[in-house]
Amino acid sequence: MTGTLIFILFMINALTILAVTLLYLRQNRIMEMENSQRKNQEEFAELFSHFLMELKEENDQFVSVVSNLNKQGKTAETTLSESEKGNMTDQKASVDQELPISSETYSRLLAFQTYDKDNNNAPSAKNVEKTLQEMSFSEQVESLEQQGLTIDEIAKTLKKGKTEIELMLKFRR
Repeated sequence: MTGTLIFILFMINALTILAVTLLYLRQNRIMEMENSQRKNQEEFAELFSHFLMELKEENDQFVSVVSNLNKQGKTAETTLSESEKGNMTDQKASVDQELPISSETYSRLLAFQTYDKDNNNAPSAKNVEKTLQEMSFSEQVESLEQQGLTIDEIAKTLKKGKTEIELMLKFRR
């Protein structure tokens, strides 16, 4: 009788040790998942901060371009007569209609025009070309994607890696 009780106690101890081991392994898996989630959160926060810094730089560039346009508009206003201004705005309007531009560039052009509306000075074709050339990397990627290029073609055009282009496109969405 005591032999069977001792055997039952050993079996219960073995089952208890097995249960403790299984719980320990599960707890370790949960801890690993929590650590990986923390890493993912930190990586996302870093990516987001880089994105915000890039956005701030783009905004600063935009403000400088607009202020340069205002300065150029004020100096041109003093030197041109009214008839020359009329001819110049007609030429600018025809040039603006002929250039193929993306929706983002068009919205920037509209912003320039509204900003300069108080001064009655529309941006010239040179300023539109400067705006196109001063596009940031992310804007270039987005415009190339809107043109229908694949990720490989965008990477070759901009001389960047495919993963960098993919990350940029995923981050923009």
